[in-house]
Amino acid sequence: MANVYRRTFVVGDLVTISPDFRNSVLDFDFERYIGIIISTPEENEYVVYWTNSPVQNYYKGMWAGDHLVKIEEYSTEKEKAQKNLRGIEL
Repeated sequence: MANVYRRTFVVGDLVTISPDFRNSVLDFDFERYIGIIISTPEENEYVVYWTNSPVQNYYKGMWAGDHLVKIEEYSTEKEKAQKNLRGIEL
């Protein structure tokens, strides 16, 4: 069985949307949205208060940990996502 690695957060972490996040309803432009984790109701689920919202008029929402990344790790995650895309295009 393969190991499963998940991003985990605690209340108070500053987060943004992961650069490899894909949403079938909205097309994010991946500029940095900044949110703070305000609760963790379920495993790998987080309620985020967005200081500037990725969805117009929504300032709170539940997100999977797989769709978020800590602000300080954003640049590294963006490079990984770009490398993966280049690998797919080849």
